[in-house]
Amino acid sequence: MSLKVALIAPTPTSLYSRLLAEMIYREDGLDLTGIAVRSMWSLKRIRGELRRDGARLVSKVYKKLWLGEEAYPPDERDTLPGLAREVGLPNENLSQMASRFRVAHVQNPDLNAPPVVDFLNRLKPDVVAFSGGGLLREAILEIPALGVLNCHSGILPRYRGMDVVEWAILEKKDEPEIGLTLHFMDRGVDTGPILLRHHEQIQAGDTLARIRRRLEPQMVKLMLEGLCGLRDEKSAGTATSQRRWAAILRHAPQTAGFCSGASSSISLCRIAEKYALATI
Repeated sequence: MSLKVALIAPTPTSLYSRLLAEMIYREDGLDLTGIAVRSMWSLKRIRGELRRDGARLVSKVYKKLWLGEEAYPPDERDTLPGLAREVGLPNENLSQMASRFRVAHVQNPDLNAPPVVDFLNRLKPDVVAFSGGGLLREAILEIPALGVLNCHSGILPRYRGMDVVEWAILEKKDEPEIGLTLHFMDRGVDTGPILLRHHEQIQAGDTLARIRRRLEPQMVKLMLEGLCGLRDEKSAGTATSQRRWAAILRHAPQTAGFCSGASSSISLCRIAEKYALATI
């Protein structure tokens, strides 16, 4: 039994999103049903990103849109471009990929806009894989049967928001808690039930930029591991009532994670047993 997955992406050319789309499409038992993409340019988006990033937005746009893969040091293999080469990712944008996969595709300046809500409602996904594009409103969060998955570039629930690598180093200089968290999104910022965590060790010669580059391919792998875990639970018959699983996940405490590391498979049974609810 396959798991129906929809993908939400921040731009048509996001390498993170393209890798996710390709790897979800190739994975047995994962059914990529559609891709929703936020349009690159709009006045609303520019204003929102200026409020969030300030002067850093100029550097961000230059590196991601102008330099692209050239922004990555060629001698580093554990990066997004390195993973793209490893899996043989075609040089296509998400619209072209959707055509190749023969799946639905929509692009809109606002991911919370009615056309995107209608698009996802028609797909009826089990889960939405979120790869960026701004905050999602409840109208989107309520659509998938299990929820919207996000990979946050910090260890939750302690390190929410932005600049989490810096905060982890400032708070614990000897052994900073750096890594990723895969979680279901809710109405808060970087809140919701935690599924998986990946802890990253600092290496000799590391810089903040180097750590971030090394975390990026791990985000792809952690998202895929989470989706495969949910697929396996559905195939095993432990997710027979998706409304029930959705209620369990939405009511479980943030710290009620499925496991403490990125090497364990997800077990929805464990959280169901610990935080059992009445039949929905």
